[in-house]
Amino acid sequence: MLAYLGLAVVAAFAVSSSAAVQSFTPAQIASIDQGVVAYLGQRGVPSASIAVVRGGEIVFAKAYGSRSVSPSRPATVQARYNIASVSKQMTATALLMLIDQGKLSLDDPISRWLPELMDANRITVRQVLSHTAGYKGFFLAETPPIEATRSISPHVVVDRWGRMPLDYPPGSSWQYSNTDYTIVGLIVERVSGQALADVLRQNIFEPLGMTSATVLHGEAPPAKDAQGYTRHALGPLRLSPIIGDGWGFGDGGVSMSATDLAKWDIGVLRQRLLSAKAYAEQQTPVTLSDGKTAPYGLGVFVDQTAGRRRVKHPGSEEGFLTENRIYPDDGAAVVVTVNADFGDAQDDIADQLEHLIFDLPPPPERNPRRSRPTVDAAIRPQDVALAHKLVSQLASGTLDRRLLSADANHYFTPATLADYRDSLGPLGEPIAFERLQSAHIGEHDVSVYRLMWANEWVAAILRCAPDGRVVSFKIYAPL
Repeated sequence: MLAYLGLAVVAAFAVSSSAAVQSFTPAQIASIDQGVVAYLGQRGVPSASIAVVRGGEIVFAKAYGSRSVSPSRPATVQARYNIASVSKQMTATALLMLIDQGKLSLDDPISRWLPELMDANRITVRQVLSHTAGYKGFFLAETPPIEATRSISPHVVVDRWGRMPLDYPPGSSWQYSNTDYTIVGLIVERVSGQALADVLRQNIFEPLGMTSATVLHGEAPPAKDAQGYTRHALGPLRLSPIIGDGWGFGDGGVSMSATDLAKWDIGVLRQRLLSAKAYAEQQTPVTLSDGKTAPYGLGVFVDQTAGRRRVKHPGSEEGFLTENRIYPDDGAAVVVTVNADFGDAQDDIADQLEHLIFDLPPPPERNPRRSRPTVDAAIRPQDVALAHKLVSQLASGTLDRRLLSADANHYFTPATLADYRDSLGPLGEPIAFERLQSAHIGEHDVSVYRLMWANEWVAAILRCAPDGRVVSFKIYAPL
């Protein structure tokens, strides 16, 4: 399968389009081409569409591979990709525009608009924007729940997750939560008197010339756009499920071309939509009640790379991954979108472009055989044992469903189990089963592992409920 995909990438590359204005030298462009094609081939990812901003302008854009595998259709720079949570910053900006207009403030309690939510009188607009409100998140698991493909009202979402007991006192901690941004979207609607989709279109997409940008409502991508793909362990490509309307309200659910996402980045660099004060608020790490900061502002992650300030956000949706990075002090940005929810090619491509823009040494190759992992001793012994058991059962195709939650049982269909069995079974027992990371997220205990064979390696993520049942277990490859 990887060999087939490599051929598809090279063939499509020959017909891919690029922007007329390029600030890279021919040698640099050849290096980009070589790197992107290699990453897609190594990871089995069908396509990537990239855009680079320098000096506040799009200087390079190109698409590689196949936006559709069957039937085979080449990727184009015009094709739209689901950017998922990258759009949180757009929802945040819609609300910040209303704050600039004096219609509300960051420190207003959300009880002004949603008094029925848990502790709404204690939680501020700033806290839902910065993921410090304490609301439980939805779609936390690595595999889609049973109801993911069904439509849902955002009011039902917040009525369910926004009325649960908080995970922590407001402002005391940071925890990523889609619920927060469903709340933000509803506040935008109530303050503006318009549908969120109309606010985004009229106040953001149209002013910035983002002509391809669209809000999704649970529909499959049209043929001209990228189709989303997934894999089960090392199995073949499968079309990803389509998430139902309403789940992405405010927190995702936006599709656009890489070049239009770059236009958004240019709008941020030029401060086209907000006051300087609002942009500064958005790009400042949030301060918690104990005085510590979290690396998140208002809809964006904030950090530094090679001494340069960086504002970024990833996007992860069934069948799609996106990496968007803005360098406010350098007039630069990097956009990478791929139509696969595995492999993390978008991160490696973004790293390559970032190093090229700033003339940094090439990023190190990610090769687990050359790295010594830090073993996480905090992983509970029962979770390690359970992960071993699940890998063994999946390789044999005989899964003990009593171990699984209803959502996990739903994910492991006979076809999915066959993909796990057929791809893992022939490899035999892993020669290494490394414990990498653990965390307690909401009510779940999450543990991450790296499995290695002679010629393959994968990551596995186990998520367990308080009763010990498996909420989700997924093997990602190749990484």
